[in-house]
Amino acid sequence: MTDIRHILRYFAIHYPYKNELSKTRITKMVYLADWFSSQRHHKQMTKIKWYFDHYGPYVSDVYDAAKKDNKLKIVEEFSAYGSPKLLIALKSKDSLGLEELDKKETKILDKVIEETKTLNWSEFIDYVYSTYPIKNKARYNFLNLAEMAKDEEIEN
Repeated sequence: MTDIRHILRYFAIHYPYKNELSKTRITKMVYLADWFSSQRHHKQMTKIKWYFDHYGPYVSDVYDAAKKDNKLKIVEEFSAYGSPKLLIALKSKDSLGLEELDKKETKILDKVIEETKTLNWSEFIDYVYSTYPIKNKARYNFLNLAEMAKDEEIEN
């Protein structure tokens, strides 16, 4: 399994719009990485046990990993609407351990970036909500992404 910290560091380096890497957006980007991995390899990248709460796929694991990582920092800012938002950012680019990511993992992370980088917040949320697990599972349930990827294959 891939270390969540390495995924967060990868996104912090490679995502072109750093001011969009909010706690919520980056959590959903990690969800997408796990979903794309499940679709392609029938297993998640991380060992996160995803939960479909009121606001889509969410767990505290991603933010907790960011808070504990000495290579990342949490930056408090305000959204365009004046509400507080927490951004995940790099402290420095030294010794990030990204060599731990293999080619198939970086390919998935690059796909997440490519699929989401041009989406505004509403489009991004619509995109996440259009994924098979969210469209086909009721709220307030855990999401077994690997099993759901198999179900999606059967349906298509």
